[in-house]
Amino acid sequence: MTSKQKPQVKTIKTKTMKNISSKIFSLILLFCTIGIYSQQQLDNYYYYKGEKVFLNINTKTISVSFEGESSINAFSSLQSSTTQISEIVEDHTRTSMNSIDKSATQRRNIKTYYMEISTDKNLSRKAYLDRIESYKKQRNILIISPTYTTKEGGDLGLSNNFYVKLKDQKDVDILYKKAKEMNVEVLGHDKYMPLWFTLSIVSPQKYNALNLANIFHETGLFEIAEPAFMYHDLQTSNDTFFNNQWSLKNTGQNGGTVGMDINAEQAWAITTGSPSIKTAVYDHGLEMNHPDLQANIYGTGFDSTNGSSPSIVRGNHGTACGGIVGAVQGNNLGISGVAPSSKLMSISIRLLFSDTPAQLASGFNWAATNGADVISNSWGGYAPSGIIDNAINNALANGRGGKGCVIVFAAGNENNTNIRYPGNSNPDILVVGAMSPCGERKSPSSCDGETFWGSCFGTELDIVAPGVKMPTTDRQGSNGYTGTDYTQTFNGTSSACPVVAGVASLVLSVNPDLTFQEVNDIIEQSAQKVRTDLYTYSNTSGRSNGTWNNQLGYGLVDAHQAVLLAQAGNCQDNVIVNQNVNSGQTDIQKATTSVTATNTIFSGGTATYTAGTRVRLNPGFSAKSGSSFKAFIENCSQSSREELSKPKVMITYEEVEIETESVSLQKEEVLKAFPNPTKDRLTITSDEQMTNWELRNHMGNLVKQSKTKRFQKDELNINQLPTGLYILRVTLNNGETIFKNILKN
Repeated sequence: MTSKQKPQVKTIKTKTMKNISSKIFSLILLFCTIGIYSQQQLDNYYYYKGEKVFLNINTKTISVSFEGESSINAFSSLQSSTTQISEIVEDHTRTSMNSIDKSATQRRNIKTYYMEISTDKNLSRKAYLDRIESYKKQRNILIISPTYTTKEGGDLGLSNNFYVKLKDQKDVDILYKKAKEMNVEVLGHDKYMPLWFTLSIVSPQKYNALNLANIFHETGLFEIAEPAFMYHDLQTSNDTFFNNQWSLKNTGQNGGTVGMDINAEQAWAITTGSPSIKTAVYDHGLEMNHPDLQANIYGTGFDSTNGSSPSIVRGNHGTACGGIVGAVQGNNLGISGVAPSSKLMSISIRLLFSDTPAQLASGFNWAATNGADVISNSWGGYAPSGIIDNAINNALANGRGGKGCVIVFAAGNENNTNIRYPGNSNPDILVVGAMSPCGERKSPSSCDGETFWGSCFGTELDIVAPGVKMPTTDRQGSNGYTGTDYTQTFNGTSSACPVVAGVASLVLSVNPDLTFQEVNDIIEQSAQKVRTDLYTYSNTSGRSNGTWNNQLGYGLVDAHQAVLLAQAGNCQDNVIVNQNVNSGQTDIQKATTSVTATNTIFSGGTATYTAGTRVRLNPGFSAKSGSSFKAFIENCSQSSREELSKPKVMITYEEVEIETESVSLQKEEVLKAFPNPTKDRLTITSDEQMTNWELRNHMGNLVKQSKTKRFQKDELNINQLPTGLYILRVTLNNGETIFKNILKN
């Protein structure tokens, strides 16, 4: 081999290695490209509360976002015997944002659209990706994305938008820098929640909105980032046929149990609601000129889809829900609402297709800003969202001048323990299940005979209400359920939810100063413990408003008892109590001057009476064994929840029956007991002559009593008694009985 040949051999060898390396690199690149492409196109998770929420790819359906009206016909032509296109909907996100830069403001008039293209059967992964690539060739495409299904089986589209919440307002520059890096546009911030920004894909690129949301989240620079999903079919009603309003007065209709209702008539003897209390029905929109609703409509409402007023009637569901809350009473028409003198606000949304989280959030923000007291939501499901969570928190924190809107949600109709989102997202939401006319949880086997659905139940369930064969208002003419202005059997937890919203409206009509939490507490505390032969109510961790059951929550909503509890928060001058307190009920009465009681508190009942000057238990009053009774001498200024937490009990009987004699508790210092607290001896003196005294422990059991008769001063030795709270009962010569708390150290 010559010296000239050696380099030639070396050169050939080098080229061969380069070719091999090149091929290996190409293969690696190919595999990496496929892997990256697959992740970019088929990410199946997003972040919610910092955790990954996994979704299933729906390989039948593809999400399409495009701009320009001229492209609509081109996409419409894709419809065939094997391919279907959804409704093409305009995306109003751009115009609903508050833009903060000139470029976004100039582009406000650009119209973008969303649609979905589906096939008859699931495609293979390769065929699905090929189909995505083929659709990218259409004009004016912004992004082609997968669609998803949730664990409940619901469809979930993906738009070209995603949301980012800043950690601090000063981070806006960081947001714009990252947006420029990823080639997306910042449309602006939410008008109600300025830390929430919407970003948009405005030109074709390799990442879809879900990929981008994950990328922004994983930087750690922002508090929340999530895709703008397109929700489908959020309403929670079923079919509609009925006989009558058994929910308000059950006389055995539909094979039901007489008296198994919400005690509406008893509540109406106190209040039918107030025009100053407004319930927002967040749904398809109310038919505002309906003859049974028109007189109670407040304002022009709001459409969350368009982000503007007035509300739009987008389906039948909202009018049906609105009638249950507040149809006019006594007008010789149709039905009565639960709160027939209160007002109804209409907030509309599609509910069936293409609702985005930001649109849904805007309804809560608008309601809180425009005076809603109660927000009724007969819908739910699908992917949870931080922007919706924040909007609900905003309504709870800032609605009603800081007292908070009462927010009520339907549990869902899937007959399982998966309470629908957003109902399951926040313990401050009242979650409502449906009850049959026989007092059962509505299920396929309940007495009503509707075997095709059942009410959801479980950990997040708060209360139940009638929810099957419910009469209510329908859209007028042929567009409604029956075309007769009324539907006869509206059902589902959709029909139970507005019952509780109506009760909340009644509660606020007698005491508008209550916070949302106090309203929630009142509704839960006053619930009827129905069907104890089927369901066991028990003390449950995290459930502080009485005994609870995972199928019926705290029980059946009780409009009458709830109104009574709400009234107790108001300071009336004198209160006379003659209404008995049954098992499972709570009665709280407050008065500026006096409370006089002649009622019976039965076993399992609880009563607390507070007066500024005097509580008198007249002959006929009785607290039965197993009941709980307390009385206070207090200024009538604190809420019932605050009052119960105060240690100033003047009379207390628990698990014991007290005598039905005349017992009086007075503010004046007729009787003195000192020193108090004491360790050994206690001295009792009275301005009036005493006939006897008794000392009882906190359970009402006698531990000491007087030995002499007719005296104005006496002493007792208590050094052998355990430490704790005792009640000194002294009978005066005039027949009155006075109580004092004694604290033994």
